[in-house]
Amino acid sequence: MLWFGFFTVILSLSQSSVWFKSGILTPSNKCGTVPPGHLLPFGYHKEPLSSLDVIPNSITPKEFDELFIQPSGHRPGIFRGLQSNSKAVINWNDFYLNHTFGHYKVLTEVKHENRSLYGKSLNSFSKFLSEYNATNQYVVTVLPDDMRREVLMPEFLQCGTYSQNILELNFWMASGGTASQIHYDADHNVHCLIAGKKSFAMMHPDQYDKLNMERLQHTGSNFCPNTSQSAVDMITEPLVSDVDYQWDILNPGDCIFLPAQYMHQVRSYGRSISVTILWDPQLPLDISSLGSCVTDPMATIDRFHVVWNHKADDIFYDVGYATPHIMRRELRTVWKMWEHRMNIPLDSLDTQEALGWTYNEFISVLFDMIRWELPRCKHTETWVALIGYGLDLNKDQVISPEEITVSSDQLMKAVSHFVDSPNLDEELYDFCEKEFYYLPPEVLNQTELNEIEEMGSVVQWLSSKGFQYSRTISDLLFGFLRELRDLVQ
Repeated sequence: MLWFGFFTVILSLSQSSVWFKSGILTPSNKCGTVPPGHLLPFGYHKEPLSSLDVIPNSITPKEFDELFIQPSGHRPGIFRGLQSNSKAVINWNDFYLNHTFGHYKVLTEVKHENRSLYGKSLNSFSKFLSEYNATNQYVVTVLPDDMRREVLMPEFLQCGTYSQNILELNFWMASGGTASQIHYDADHNVHCLIAGKKSFAMMHPDQYDKLNMERLQHTGSNFCPNTSQSAVDMITEPLVSDVDYQWDILNPGDCIFLPAQYMHQVRSYGRSISVTILWDPQLPLDISSLGSCVTDPMATIDRFHVVWNHKADDIFYDVGYATPHIMRRELRTVWKMWEHRMNIPLDSLDTQEALGWTYNEFISVLFDMIRWELPRCKHTETWVALIGYGLDLNKDQVISPEEITVSSDQLMKAVSHFVDSPNLDEELYDFCEKEFYYLPPEVLNQTELNEIEEMGSVVQWLSSKGFQYSRTISDLLFGFLRELRDLVQ
């Protein structure tokens, strides 16, 4: 039996035990008293404030919004047994997963998370299943599309604007012993445990100043880069000893609501599988959109629209890319700065004909928004030229803010794939080598692809359409876009 000072708690597992303290530990040495929890896992510095509120599984979107979204800082909570009757909880043993979904490729990372080191790699799911019990890897990837039909959609997400703004579904799997850094996510999400046990320490946003959080990013999650989740140094980080938190544990079938920007730290015990459902916190629930929607407690996720997908033959592994909504917002932010620098009246969109960038100006904008070091790739510039062509909806060689606003999600996803860094070397290879980089049909339809193939040159084809591609960036454009990076990232 393992003792932590005078306090020991055993949480029963089917095959092993989870240990967590019921009090704080104050060690001592020859030099005097050491702060409580020093060099121990996060959470040993003080008692949790409480467990989390339990949310009824049948809660309506309106009730959920009023109780858990509208309160200042939002509020986490737990759904007990929400997924208990899902095929995922019933079926997902290793044999079934390998036989049914082993052909998918998945992203893996090291168990003890360090977000400053990107240790991602790509494996077949079948290979991971054959090795994961003997390695330090776990899966965190977009949930393969075929697996959606075996996971239930929470009833409050089945209606209105919530159901229309589901961004991403993630799949997590490990042999046990994983520990996240203290972090928060940019999106609201429901984290559902399919197998195993997980504990969650939840910290209100009013605790930010006690933790060394990285600055707010436009996408993805923020984290404490120096705080060890397994051995907190209370000497070098004394404010951590004052951090208040709630603590609770998930069993198979349980789900937890994690509000956007609500800090948390997660641990898994034994073989664990989870699915997370993320939705956009910047698009609030429109009560009028609920109508007469009827929810179904057995409705599966495959019945609902999700922005990012994962098909077996996908080139992209869409984890961490900016959403279409965010890309539209960033491009319109660039436009507002452009209006100011060019002395265009800020109300010009309401009083004049739609204004915008010229075709070549917009291409320059895209190149300058890149958040990674662009490689010297064979097709990169022609790909960006085609993106500009696709976004010019009326083909007048001007890309207006209105065209950006009404552009399809597929178009904005193509922009996001270019602007944000690829997840993997494999993606980078495809970025450099694959013709037209799998552009969506909203950019090029089959007739246009046939014309390009017949002509043998993208540049010549664009020229035949009146789009003279020349990447010439003015000093003015360089200047204000450099400033923009500090505002939108």
